[in-house]
Parts: sequence; structure tokens; C-alpha cells
Amino acid sequence: MVRAFLFYLLLISLSFSVEILSETLRTDEKGNLIAEGKVKVIHRDYVIEADRVRYVPRTREVFAEGNVRVRSRDGRLEVRGSQAYMDLRKGTGYFLNAEGRFREFYFTAKRIDRVGRDTFIFRDGDVTTCPPEDKEMKVCFSRAKFTGRYVFSLSNTLRFFRIPILYSPFVMFPVGERRSGLLPPIIGTNTYNDIIYIQPVYWAISEDRDATVTLDIRNRQANGIWLEYRQAFYPGENLFFRTSYYKEPTPPGEWWEGRNLKTFREDRFRVELSFRRGGWDLGIDVPSDPYFFEDVYFSQKLRTLPYTVNLLTYRRSEDDYMLFLNTRVFYDLTSDDNRRTLNLLPELTFYSKPKRVWKGYVSLTSSFTNFYREEGLRARRLLFLPEYEVFTEILGVRNYTRIRLISNLYFISGEEGYQDRVVSFLLEDRVHTFRDLSLGPLDLSNTLELVYTFSPENFNNPQFDGYDAVVRENNVRLRFRSTTLFKGRTLSTLFLEGGYNLLRSYRFPTDGTLVEKPLLPFRAILSVTPLGWATITEDLIYDPNLNILARSVSSLSLRGGLGNLSVSYVVSRNSVNRRVSDQYTVRGNLILKGITLSLTATYDNIRKKELSRSMSFGYRGACWSFKVSFRRTFYADKREYFNEVFFAFNLFNLKEFTLPLRRR
Repeated sequence: MVRAFLFYLLLISLSFSVEILSETLRTDEKGNLIAEGKVKVIHRDYVIEADRVRYVPRTREVFAEGNVRVRSRDGRLEVRGSQAYMDLRKGTGYFLNAEGRFREFYFTAKRIDRVGRDTFIFRDGDVTTCPPEDKEMKVCFSRAKFTGRYVFSLSNTLRFFRIPILYSPFVMFPVGERRSGLLPPIIGTNTYNDIIYIQPVYWAISEDRDATVTLDIRNRQANGIWLEYRQAFYPGENLFFRTSYYKEPTPPGEWWEGRNLKTFREDRFRVELSFRRGGWDLGIDVPSDPYFFEDVYFSQKLRTLPYTVNLLTYRRSEDDYMLFLNTRVFYDLTSDDNRRTLNLLPELTFYSKPKRVWKGYVSLTSSFTNFYREEGLRARRLLFLPEYEVFTEILGVRNYTRIRLISNLYFISGEEGYQDRVVSFLLEDRVHTFRDLSLGPLDLSNTLELVYTFSPENFNNPQFDGYDAVVRENNVRLRFRSTTLFKGRTLSTLFLEGGYNLLRSYRFPTDGTLVEKPLLPFRAILSVTPLGWATITEDLIYDPNLNILARSVSSLSLRGGLGNLSVSYVVSRNSVNRRVSDQYTVRGNLILKGITLSLTATYDNIRKKELSRSMSFGYRGACWSFKVSFRRTFYADKREYFNEVFFAFNLFNLKEFTLPLRRR
């Protein structure tokens, strides 16, 4: 009660600007307030805790000592030390022998001076993202100024396990989520360059716009510059633009060996644009040559990109219909000649959403598509596909019936022998029944489905997409799904499918050859997890008429606390029982006290060659990591292997950088 009374008296005397809680509170001969024992001072956005606090009401100064702790109410800042001083009128003060945290950064300093509301000066300290008890990597400095937006630091030393490895007399970098300034650079070397230096400069224009200028300097390959601009409109609606320009040295360097010299460009570029707003989606991605990605980028995903696409799409969705406009132009990066690449110029689709009619629902899909290429088969296609669906349930048995009318009109050029008009229909009926069983700790969930499909005629029409697959069917299929659980854990899953074609014909699963037999291919998928850490899976398609195992995918997966290992074998055959694929793949990784090891290898039994192999070794420290990766890839067109070595590192858990060390 006394503590609360003194607390409220103090609130009145300070005009509600400062709150003080303590075990004892008294006034000295000068009129200063002395608080002792678990003292807590609350002022605006900060809370000060200490063993002893002296407050001077006349000058509004606070002196704290003994286990001093200052923290912000939003939790972003926390500092501990031996002594602290604050001038509440000027918003200034100091902190001695400080250590603390600002966001994800931990710091120490012999002295911290607050010279403004958001401006601090640190003297003789260090900063890191490692935990305070395990500072394996840190940056030491003699003096640093923090303005709330930037840090200016003098005499900086990067220490790794207390060993100095890098020195910089001056560093300036932005802090917070969006600040203009220099971003971390990429510095390295590779097979063709003794030095690579990539420096991005970031400009935070406004809350919804920013830009980046990146300089890419290499001593032998092309030097380049990137210009990027980004703008947000609404969630999911934005604008992104980037143009990259590189000046390739002449004559062509050794990295052009084995390439088609007709693709060589002294001025190399890439133009990218992405615009999404109001249902419109515009995308442009134009490289100067098919080898631009391979020579400029370091990530495997970009270096092996198979194609780029320029697109213009529009989508409008209303209560009763959906409208799509789709235009796509592809650039094949795997070929020196783009003349046979198929494009959509354009595709217009109208979809009428299901409407209740009698006991079912009627919908309509209609579209016009121009499949265009400079050389080879091309066509204009008009689709009209009305559909009727009915759902019923009798005595727990569910029935779904669908009938689709098919009317496809083709205007074909480039080749002959195709029909100009496809008129047919597809009838599908599915009957579902469910049965669950419990046998002690075992729970079984079973589904039986009878599927009937009918389509009266085959058409030798070009196969541009799935809508062109109109084949003769009068099929009855039986599907069985079962899941077994042991004490709530999945023990096994099983899928079986077989059928009979009353029209005595079907397409072979792998090559699409027409087979004049009644029995449909049989498919089985079995997955067993007997011990929780091991899974065995078999997925096969067997043709009983030709006695051919069309496809088999066998895999074994082992999981443990230190890593996992998987082995898979894939083999497929065509309708004349000739192997079209036959490959083994092994994948594994191991994690042991921060050390990571991984291995992936694929061997092709048809080519009698190892198609790819990748190995990596890495280590993850308290706030840093590195990884060395080796990749060996067989390029069938060049009939040779390419070996690549990459080094990836991450400092202070901020960003991972990947550098190529060798490629040939």
C-alpha cells in the first residue's frame, strides 16, 4: 500500500511524464528522488531497470547504476550495463559497459552515447548475429554512429573465432527493412576470371517503389550493368522491370568453345518486365543469345533455364463466367535455332460456370487458339465443349455422371493427313463406395470406385495439348484405394486399377500406339512404411495383352535423425518391348554437429553412362555457413562431361552467396 501511495504521489509531481516503481523511495537534501531495490522507470517508449536510480525533477535527469537494463516497449532494443544516464528533456544520455540486442543484431560497447532521439554513438565495441554466448564471428569497431536509418563505422575488423580476417577503415550500410545504400557485394573467381566483383546499390524511392543498380566487373569475360525498378500497387498487383547489358570482348573467349559462333553477340543483354494489375498480366523476357544465362548467372536454376517466355494474359471472373486471354511466345534456350518453337498467338477462352439445370449442372468451355511456329506443324483451333454433370447418393453409394460434347475445328498447315473437324462426345460415370474397418490397433480406410467412360471414335488430330486427346473409348475401370494405420501412424497405402475396353482398343501408356485388345493396362501403387523410418514404394503399369511392363518406379527411402538416403530405379518400355528409359538414382545427406554431406547420382543403363553426379560438403556455425559443391553433368549434344565446382557462404545469417570456382 505504501509503495502504491508513493507511486501515485510521484506521478502527480512529474505531470505523468515518468513512472517509477521501487521497493524504497525517498527524497535527498537537494530535492532529488532516490529509488532503490528493483527499480523500474517507465518513460514514453522505454523502460529502465536498475538497483538504484536518482531522478532530478528540476532538470529531468535520470542516473541509474547497478544491473542497469534499458529496453524498448516494442521489443526491438535491449541494453544491459553498469551505469546509465538520461536527460529526458533533451533526449540524450549515455550507457557504460553495454551489451545488448537491436532486432537480430547483438552488440557490445564500452560506452554508448545517445545524442538524439534516434542517433547513437558506439565506442570500442563489436556487433554480430551470433548468440551472445557463442560469438564465433563478429565485426569489431572503434567508433560507430547509428542514425536509425544508417550505420557509419570506423576501423572495422571481421573476426572469425577471434582471428582477424578482414579489415575496412570505413563502412556505411543501411539498417531496417528498406534503406537506400550499398548492398553486400559478391567477390570471387571462376574458371575464366581471376576476379569477379558484383556491387548492387539500392534506392528506396518510396514506400511502394524501389530500384537497384548493379555493377558486374570481370577481368576477362563481359562487364555489365543491371538496372531494376519495382513498384507495388495492391496485394498481388505490381510492376517489375530489369534490363541487363554486357559488353563481350572480341574475339570470343575460350568460354565460346564448342558453341555455334552464329549466336555470338558483342553486345549482350536481357530485358525483363512483369506487370500485374486489374486482371492483366504482362511478362517480357528477352535474352540476346541462348548462352546469356550460362555466362552471367551463378545459380544452377538460372544457368540451366530451358526457355524464356513473353506473355500477355487477361483474366476476368464474374459470378456466371470466366474469360481468359493468353498470348505466349517462347524462346528455346536449348537450341541455337528458335524457328520450330511452338507459341500461342493468341488463346482466348470463355468458360460458363456450372448452372443448375434439372437435377444437374451445365457448364461450357469454348476457346480459340492459334498454335504458331515458323517451321513445322501449326494450326488454329476452335473448341466448343458443353458439359452436363449429375451427383446422386443412394444408400451410402455415391454416383457421379458427366457427359461432354466435343466439337473441335482445325485449320492446319505445315503438314498434311489430319482431319479438319473433330465431333464426338465423352460419357463418364463413377460409382463410389466407402468402407472403414478397425482391428485392434489397426485402422483400415477403403474406397472402391467403378468408372465407366465412353467415346465413340478415334481421331488422328494433332496433339497440341490435352484437349486434342480424343480417342475411342468404351471402358470399364475398377479402382481400389486402401490406407492402413497402426496406432494412428500410416503403415501402408495401396492403389489398384484395372479395366476392360468393350471397343477392344486403347493407347499404349508410354508411346501412345493403338493396341487392338480389350484388357486395359493394369496399374498398382504400393507404399509401405513398416518402421516409421523406412518407406518402400512400387509404382508399376503392366500391359497384360502385350505382356509388357510398361513402366516401373521402385524406390526405398530411409530417414533418421542424422540424415536420409533414397534409392530409386525407373524403367519404361514402348509397345514393342524396347527400353526407352532405364535409370538408377541415389540421393543421400548427412547432418552431424553442423557438418552437412550430400550426394546425388543418376546412371543410365541404356547409354551406359553416368548422367549426373553432385556432391557437397558444408558446415553451419552459430551465425555463418559455407558449402562446397561439385557437379558432373553429361551433355548429350556435345557428348562430353562438364565439371563444376561452387562455393557458397553466408555471413551473419543475412544472405547466401554462391560463386563458381570452376567449370569445364
